[in-house]
Amino acid sequence: MSDAPRADSPRSNRADQEAAVVEAVTVVPGVARLVPSFRQVLTAAAQRLLSADATPATGVDIVEEDAGISVYVDLYTDATRPAGQIVDDVDRAVKALFSAEDRLVPTVKVRVMGVMG
Repeated sequence: MSDAPRADSPRSNRADQEAAVVEAVTVVPGVARLVPSFRQVLTAAAQRLLSADATPATGVDIVEEDAGISVYVDLYTDATRPAGQIVDDVDRAVKALFSAEDRLVPTVKVRVMGVMG
């Protein structure tokens, strides 16, 4: 087992986890851009309003529960490939990232918000 923090570890850093997922997803052919979720946009706005350190909205949301980890990805495609193939490749990329870092493999939920181009 590696020394990398597990996703279910309290010492793991959510921002680092999200950044790694963003990096893994944005290189998938056909992904045009990630879209912040409504929850992320509202959270960032509330943090700015309260003069708290704002968490950047990334388009990736990692939810840890007793039943396991879910990774939500909201994205636009670029119309170069069928959306189903892009979703499958995003799913594989996220699971490979967690597996390579010796973390619990999550359930990945991808929402295609639209097509750019």
